[in-house]
Amino acid sequence: MNSKSGKILITSYKDKTVTLHIKNNRLVYAGAFPKEGGLLGNIYVGRVTNVVKNIEAAFVEISPELICFLPLKECRHAFLCNRTFDGRILAGDEIVVQVTKEAVKTKQPSVSANLSFSGNYCVVTTGNRKIGYSLKFKKTEREQLENEVCSKKDLLDTEQFGYVFRTNCAQLNGNYELLWDEVRILTDKASLFLQNAMHRINGSLLEAAPAPYLLALNSIYKKDYDEIVTDDSVVYEQLCMQIGTEGVRFYEDSALPLKKLYAVETKLSDALAKKVWLKSGGYLVIEPTEALTVIDVNTGKSIDKKAAAQHFFQINKEAAEEIALQLRLRNLSGIIIADFINMDSKKEEEELLLYLKSLLKKDSVKTKVVDITPLGLVEITRQKINKPLAEQLH
Repeated sequence: MNSKSGKILITSYKDKTVTLHIKNNRLVYAGAFPKEGGLLGNIYVGRVTNVVKNIEAAFVEISPELICFLPLKECRHAFLCNRTFDGRILAGDEIVVQVTKEAVKTKQPSVSANLSFSGNYCVVTTGNRKIGYSLKFKKTEREQLENEVCSKKDLLDTEQFGYVFRTNCAQLNGNYELLWDEVRILTDKASLFLQNAMHRINGSLLEAAPAPYLLALNSIYKKDYDEIVTDDSVVYEQLCMQIGTEGVRFYEDSALPLKKLYAVETKLSDALAKKVWLKSGGYLVIEPTEALTVIDVNTGKSIDKKAAAQHFFQINKEAAEEIALQLRLRNLSGIIIADFINMDSKKEEEELLLYLKSLLKKDSVKTKVVDITPLGLVEITRQKINKPLAEQLH
């Protein structure tokens, strides 16, 4: 069996296009997107309508009556079209911004003046002009890449741009030719982009991000799947243009549709279920509310008291693995409270917290274990970037 044992499906579901990552017959990521696309990743010339100093933010109109939230900390190297940037953002400024978060419920979309141009191995940024590395690298992988970058610093224009090296670099196995080709392409693209932006008017869409169902591929590590399969000819053409034909397959069996073959409807239904069963016989109850999400861990069956302590610890470890998966699968964000089964051993409690932290570090979205309360509740925060899966599907 292939070591990756994973596939990505891109297909239609109801009136949406869905990107699904299936690994060992388990759905581990799902995103549902409008067929006409969204705002996320788009770059505009916007007009600053007002600056609110007490919240350290500005409000930017990127199209008629579409106002976005711009944190001033995202404007350290802002690019203005109407004047030379002097460190200040003023009402009336024409500023180049990129949408970083879609509107969620009553919150406006968020934008940043730190523009990002992404490739498979590298991201070039205009605002943060440092060299950075994905936190997902293993120590040896990062050290090898750091040595390579140090030896090729003349290829990096760090006066104008920053560079973030993505986890996919590890798959190059020390042969970094593809990485440096991409660095050159993205640096030239960013430089030309800023030159052209000077001649565009307020409200201009300077660059549309790739279709969101393709953009979702950036959050899935290449080592975790061996092919991308779609039954949509338009999507297939876009995939071939964006990433090439290798590892991309067009599915054409009308006798057994792609959605039936992989039980897409059942998997998506399970992804929204309130109760999630664990192999041990325990289960999670996941309850999203307006303010936070509560996850309750249950044993599911009576346990011999003599073996209870060790069994509870094992259920909690399995629950930690499932919680890490469910946060990503359902795209839960904000405050998450996890109520694990009570344990008498302080050592096992600390071990569980360390294990949970190690699992959440693998999430492509910033996720943090804050603390454990006196009542034994684990507080987690996860950055809000897109809508929860339940909202995406409905």
